[in-house]
Amino acid sequence: MFRSLKITLLLSHTGIILLTNLLLANVSYFYLINTLEKSQKQHLEFIASHAAQTISNYLKNKADLLERISGGQEVINYSINFREAALASYLAGFYSSFPNLSYINAQGIEELRVTDGEIAQNVADYSNTPLFTKSLAHPNKVLIFPDESNQRIKEPALQLAIAKHQYFEDRFAGLLLGSLPYRKVAESLADISFSATGYLLLRDRLGNSMTISQPSSPAAAVQISISPVEKEKTDPGLFVPQKPDRMPSFQRTTVRGIDSFVAATFIPELQWTVMGVLPHEEFMQQVKKLRIGFIILFVIFFALASLLSYILSNGITMPLARLTRAARAIAQGNLNEIIEIRSQDEIGKLIGSFNTMTRNLQETTISRDYFNTILSSMQESLIVLGRDGRIETINNSTIVMLGYEKHELTGKPLEFILKKDEAAARCPFSNLDEGEILRECELIYLTKWGREIPVHFSASPMKNSKGEIYGIVCLAINISRRKKMETALRQSEAKLREIAITDELTSLVNRRGFMTMATKQLQVAKRQEGNVFLMYADVDNLKWVNDHLGHHAGDQVLMETADLLRSTFRDSDTIARLGGDEFAVLLIDPADEKTVIGRLEENLRARNSGEQRSYELSLSIGVVRYDPEHPSSIEELMNRADNMMYECKQQKKQRGR
Repeated sequence: MFRSLKITLLLSHTGIILLTNLLLANVSYFYLINTLEKSQKQHLEFIASHAAQTISNYLKNKADLLERISGGQEVINYSINFREAALASYLAGFYSSFPNLSYINAQGIEELRVTDGEIAQNVADYSNTPLFTKSLAHPNKVLIFPDESNQRIKEPALQLAIAKHQYFEDRFAGLLLGSLPYRKVAESLADISFSATGYLLLRDRLGNSMTISQPSSPAAAVQISISPVEKEKTDPGLFVPQKPDRMPSFQRTTVRGIDSFVAATFIPELQWTVMGVLPHEEFMQQVKKLRIGFIILFVIFFALASLLSYILSNGITMPLARLTRAARAIAQGNLNEIIEIRSQDEIGKLIGSFNTMTRNLQETTISRDYFNTILSSMQESLIVLGRDGRIETINNSTIVMLGYEKHELTGKPLEFILKKDEAAARCPFSNLDEGEILRECELIYLTKWGREIPVHFSASPMKNSKGEIYGIVCLAINISRRKKMETALRQSEAKLREIAITDELTSLVNRRGFMTMATKQLQVAKRQEGNVFLMYADVDNLKWVNDHLGHHAGDQVLMETADLLRSTFRDSDTIARLGGDEFAVLLIDPADEKTVIGRLEENLRARNSGEQRSYELSLSIGVVRYDPEHPSSIEELMNRADNMMYECKQQKKQRGR
């Protein structure tokens, strides 16, 4: 399509980057919007739940306060000697918590009422109200009666009542009734804030609503408004649940004519609904900021990617352009054109071969025989294909590499010597027909005997003076040695990792390897509630053997101990030498502790009776069980097993005395 390779590479890279960028941007944008909506949902649900918990805690504190008030000496004395002034003064001290406090006698008549610290007229009769009968039925317990209309303070209120009963004197000491206006309950939520335009909405079972919104400035007070049921215009079906257990905790709906997100929590003891309301418009403001940020990031990323694409394209095409100019100059008879080598990749090697050819051409007349000599002197495999893609000639390096004679490959397609794998499928051979250069393909050549040889493959079309393609030059570099070195390096790394966790003397796992394996085994045992034991063993009298028989004998003791443990325990058990004369075994699902120790002691006796040596092999052992219900770390198990082993060793010493 384009005559310039640089433009082709640049546009193709830019197009791929643009499509990838757009795809990633769209996926990320919708993912982040979904994440933002989920986060807003969780936040709103938390706000509603936190507000409901705050109200419950507030009412509990008020109930505790009313209970303490009812236990005051003034209340008890009033029930005996009717000192009204003392009781009124006592109740007036709590007007900041309860705007109305009343004392009701055993007949349900309100004898004394204190409103905002002042004595009010006694006119109320509660004898036939549920408040009075339920309070008498539950003496000395604060009851809350929601949604009662309090005419004295001209707004809805909650009523808290406690019937005081003297158990020892077996008499009724009066009923205290405190009123809590809805506004005071709403003020307990003043510290809860979550957005600029969001607000809390409380609704009782009768439909009365309270709105708690944040101030427009930090210095302003929290705004609280109370709407009676007849003034509330919202959908009552949304906020008055008929079945609270089936009430949705989160939904998007219209609240007071505004499209909003709503999270709701129900307070069963009050039959109140607490809602966190966030206008959808505010949420879309966050989405708008996110969209602008994505556009900015997209522009920056696209600009940087385009610049990088230009640099990479220029780095690929510039050496080829220099090679093309030099080849054109030689075709015109200028044999003094030498190209500077600026890289050591395949193109750099090709330029080096080109320079060698140019220097040789400077010394002699160009002939086919001399050209064949040049091809024969190349260390790289060179194959020339005809326009039909079949082999026309090969150099000596190709013959040596593949084992074919020249006539055996002449006329064969290039696929005849290629292994048909994914690498060959990905190599764009079809681009050669369009005049493009193919390079840096890692392919597999197949020899005459079927042996595979990895090569770095490059190809370039040959054109005549009219620009017509009449053949293709294929250059392949044998990279078998590099592949072997890479394989040897990986094997060496694996061997080094094995040496790092193996004890050199006994070939058992060392402390580092044991700690790693045992930690993983304990994690599996914890999940599957498996039966795992840790045995800690110490070789007795090893110091005596080293001092009297030499360190060679001491090493022999350690190797015998390792062989004893290998023959006693299963392959699934982890056996390790921790260092010095200490060994450890992690047993997976053994029969039981006694069986394990018994088998070890039996094998130890058999080894001592069958060997003729100047010492007797002896072990002090400590065994502990890993409890999945009370998991312990491997360090804690080893400390416990070490203590048991030490007790065993001490008992042996005491018996020896």
